[in-house]
Amino acid sequence: MARHPPIIDRALTIADIVDHEEPLLDELEGMFLVSSGRSERISPAAVARDTELSREAATDLFRQLLQVEAIQRETYEAELVDTQCRVDPTRTREIFERTQQSIRTLAAHQQRVPTTDVTPLVTFPDDPAFSGSTPASFDMEGLLSALASQVKRAEREIVLLSPFFEGDGLGRLADVLLDALDRGVELTIVTRYLADSESHNHNVIESFMERASERGVTSEITLVDYTVWEETTPIGKQRQDGENPQFTLHAKVMLFDSRAAYVGSANVTDYGFNRYLELGVLLEGATVTAFQDLCEFLLDSGGAATVDL
Repeated sequence: MARHPPIIDRALTIADIVDHEEPLLDELEGMFLVSSGRSERISPAAVARDTELSREAATDLFRQLLQVEAIQRETYEAELVDTQCRVDPTRTREIFERTQQSIRTLAAHQQRVPTTDVTPLVTFPDDPAFSGSTPASFDMEGLLSALASQVKRAEREIVLLSPFFEGDGLGRLADVLLDALDRGVELTIVTRYLADSESHNHNVIESFMERASERGVTSEITLVDYTVWEETTPIGKQRQDGENPQFTLHAKVMLFDSRAAYVGSANVTDYGFNRYLELGVLLEGATVTAFQDLCEFLLDSGGAATVDL
């Protein structure tokens, strides 16, 4: 019994040649089978002339068909593009059917693969060179306005993770955050040096908590300090102006429900939201889960300590 070369790799290559277009594949199969039924010969040049395939693509198609013995060259004097070939209808049907299956399998897989929308975000610096520019000039959106918009859309939970907080910076988001808390949205703030009552972060967030208290929404807020020192570090040195911690955070992330995530360079400061060049991305879709899982892991770790202010 004759053994033919495997065709799955050739089928995948042919699928690429026809750009995964089933109508074109059907048209090509019809041409080859008609040629066989009429005992006629067929060449890449003829296929390129009568279909949308280029001469190069048609020649590549013939190379694949030759590999699986769906066609046989009649002569070898001319270049392959002009060579007349005889068609084996059984092998031709087999390879085209396998190619069709490959196209449909790939299409079904692509439909199942979750996608992520990525929006680039920017804060422009106080540089006169940028005075005539807008974020749209660079196909971006403004960082602060994008974050405020996401806070307004939040329905269940916001996680705000940043190493630095400053009064004016947090103040630019404070109103929309407080409104979200009024809607029952839970807010988790993760930062460093929060347990140090003399640290800048402590003072800024304490002021925010006072405003939240006036609105009666402090129960919706969780404050987390992620700053860990060596066991040998004296208690008196476990401060912002003391020794460096063993580990802490430097990431800047905001999560909005399980729907969207901001990841970028900006701290929650006036410089980050208004004066320095800052870049980031807003992710919406499947990739958000990775950041959500990481933040949940961090919050469950031994280094994350809940703080009451």
